[in-house]
Amino acid sequence: MAGRKGDPMKIVLCTTPIRPVPTDYPPFGSMAIVNALRREGFDPRFYDIDGLRPSQAEVEASFREWNPDVVAVSAVVSTAYGYVKWLCGMLRRACPNATIVVGGNLAASAEILHRLAGVDYCVIGEGEVIARNLFRHLASRGRAKDEAALRKIPGLSFINQAGELVFTGYELPLPAAEVFEPDYTLLETSSKIGHFIGDPRIRPDFLQDARTHEPHRRGKAMGTLVTAKGCVARCTFCHRWDKGYRAIPVETLMRRIRDLKQRYNVGFIQFTDENFGSDKRHLEEFIEAVSKEDILYIVGGVRVRSVTLELLRRLKKSGLVALYYGMESGSEEVLGVMEKKASQKDNENAVRWTHEAGLYTIYQLVLGMPGENEETIRSTIDFVCRATEILPEAPVARVSVNYIQALPGTPVYEFARQKGLIGRSLEDEERYLVSISDIEASDDTKFINYTDCDYLTVQSWRKWILLEATHNYRKKHRLPAPPLSELWFEFFCKRFWPSAYARRTSSLADVRNDYTKGGYFNLQAGVQYQVLSAYLYPLRGPVLWGWLFFDEFRRLPLREFLSHALDHLSYRLKRFRGGMGGVSLRKTVEATNPRPESPSEEAMAPLRAGR
Repeated sequence: MAGRKGDPMKIVLCTTPIRPVPTDYPPFGSMAIVNALRREGFDPRFYDIDGLRPSQAEVEASFREWNPDVVAVSAVVSTAYGYVKWLCGMLRRACPNATIVVGGNLAASAEILHRLAGVDYCVIGEGEVIARNLFRHLASRGRAKDEAALRKIPGLSFINQAGELVFTGYELPLPAAEVFEPDYTLLETSSKIGHFIGDPRIRPDFLQDARTHEPHRRGKAMGTLVTAKGCVARCTFCHRWDKGYRAIPVETLMRRIRDLKQRYNVGFIQFTDENFGSDKRHLEEFIEAVSKEDILYIVGGVRVRSVTLELLRRLKKSGLVALYYGMESGSEEVLGVMEKKASQKDNENAVRWTHEAGLYTIYQLVLGMPGENEETIRSTIDFVCRATEILPEAPVARVSVNYIQALPGTPVYEFARQKGLIGRSLEDEERYLVSISDIEASDDTKFINYTDCDYLTVQSWRKWILLEATHNYRKKHRLPAPPLSELWFEFFCKRFWPSAYARRTSSLADVRNDYTKGGYFNLQAGVQYQVLSAYLYPLRGPVLWGWLFFDEFRRLPLREFLSHALDHLSYRLKRFRGGMGGVSLRKTVEATNPRPESPSEEAMAPLRAGR
């Protein structure tokens, strides 16, 4: 019986879908909590719903069969709310006596989870220690809430007998050596290991590196690890529970790499850090050690201020193939609003040095922050043009552009609450969380305008950036115009004869388009920008606006489209263009945030502020 050995308490720990398709990122947080509970003497059942993707009927049947006493739900992103709401409602029917616990970043919406989704406890922050303490309490006290005892467990939220939200404060962080100790065998028995041990040759970054094709790497698989937890920055659009930065000891990392090599024939690693390489001493040790492992690897979450040309060259020599920065904008003003602690010059240095070191990257931009306007977009266009003209391929293959999404526990979310953009009541917030559930960051259909510009102007910005970058690239490289047939296919068949367009594009598809099929990056497939640049650039204004208006007319209800069109006309007739002068959004929100009016609001204040 799953539970504590010799104890009737049965535990199921489950994940939730976090994107429309399963991710290749292992559920490290859930795996760590399973291991922590096992060390405590519990025997939890792990149910990787995200990896297995069972139907709702299958999920309900499984829980009815297991009839757990405690269900712990790992909701690592706020876009999981819709599924968590359904899951909790189902559990109340299927397992009415079960205690429901939710952890992960979604717990930043603790009050909504408690009052509107029926969650008993939220785990706030790193869950290993908190879960052990809570489950010990549940094993001895059951469902009865002993508020005095619960208040002694840091990292919890719950509703007390008076009907008020209680937050017990943050638990101390784990030692770096204990962070994310992964047991991949758990994925063999409770998920689909093939999601997480895959073929590196379907990825453009590994594919373009000649070392990938060396004979001794044939048949080698790719695994995933992290080198550190936390981040040295506090970007105003980013939510995380971890305060500070903890680099995992290099000896521990090398042991984990060797384990993957031995068990799964891994020769490629993706290090999916929030912030790779900010501890310089740790990075030097890592370079020396990983050079001896004969692996190729990519890293994420690199700060542009953390690199130099000399460092990048040494990283490549040690096996690095690609690295990904959070550049976000080419505007000094917007970088200040984001609190990036980096400048446009830092971005440009990273771009140039990465290219000179022979490393692959994709430029990631985030548009639509409060204070963004047409002047800041012009700065970003200028930056992207300079950054992409040195590339060996067209900008659309290397520029990922998303619009900002407000996530609970961030200044952007609090700005949206203050402005009434997502409502001010818990019910309004819940409707917003449901609307953004289980979608990609690249899904613009849930876009909310946080700027002083009109909706259609903001929606045009991605098109302008990619068009101007493409035109600049074509001029610099003196590229010939594509065949006129491309004009027919991209601007007519794509919209009015989609079956013919699909047949043609499928015949031309190759592995380099893998990133355009969804997931982390939002790359724009097709050659429409090449065609527009080559043949219609002098008419780019009316053509681009016509393209945008046509797309929005097809997508939106007529009344909504006409409302946006009138707003656009009004915006064009006024002179005010908005802006925030580069002041951190955090400071703006803190200066205008109303004082808590109840114990529940006071308990939510640190969760809304983030760390």
